[in-house]
Amino acid sequence: MVDSLRPVLFITLFVSLFISISAQTCTTHVFPSNNQVSTDFTSCNDLPVLNSFIHWKYDPATRRVHIAYRHTNIDSSRWIAWAINPTAKGMQGSQALVAYQKDGQMTAYTSPITKYGTSLAEGKLSFDVPNLTASFQNREMTIFATIQLENSTVVNQVWQEGPLSNGVPTIHSMAPANRQSMGSLDFLSGQSSTGVHGVLNVVAWGILMPVGAIAARYLRVFNSMDPAWFYVHIVTQTFFFD
Repeated sequence: MVDSLRPVLFITLFVSLFISISAQTCTTHVFPSNNQVSTDFTSCNDLPVLNSFIHWKYDPATRRVHIAYRHTNIDSSRWIAWAINPTAKGMQGSQALVAYQKDGQMTAYTSPITKYGTSLAEGKLSFDVPNLTASFQNREMTIFATIQLENSTVVNQVWQEGPLSNGVPTIHSMAPANRQSMGSLDFLSGQSSTGVHGVLNVVAWGILMPVGAIAARYLRVFNSMDPAWFYVHIVTQTFFFD
């Protein structure tokens, strides 16, 4: 009886672990006391792809918003960027904040993106950025900035990451997560929208795909799990490719 339950317990624990990891939210994060921007961020959103989070505090009197864009599980050979697109959704036309490590020190600058295949060249944005710094600690890269909003508190946001080559940012991957890293954000209400498809993609790649693979690899050897392992495998993979 115990032997027959082992595969079930194994896959249950595996699924629970993935759900626990995916349930971690920005609200549990504590910024170090020596962070570059002495701001108590009052709002935050978990971005659905690229291990990213956006924290902010909006000041209605000055129409300024203090932000911290965090990218976790990243190494020093990568760059990160968070941007506002004032005119449309997507990368082209975005006004970006870029950060990466160079010669052991973090560098942060602004970069207007006028076309696809950009090299993220430094330049002035269409809105003011009075403060801009970045940090890198424990495989977590963060951009701290103060942004002067011009009109609406609702913005089109884009976030991205990619490799460095000879210490210079190069083009990012075209994997599904990189193509879906965009949405809208309201700094006043805190509401955001990144699309249902992006959320489903995270569930499919992060949970269902591994569960289906494990079912096919490990559960099929147990006679007591035949044909249950096959149905688990088919259902999870069918959802993934739907």
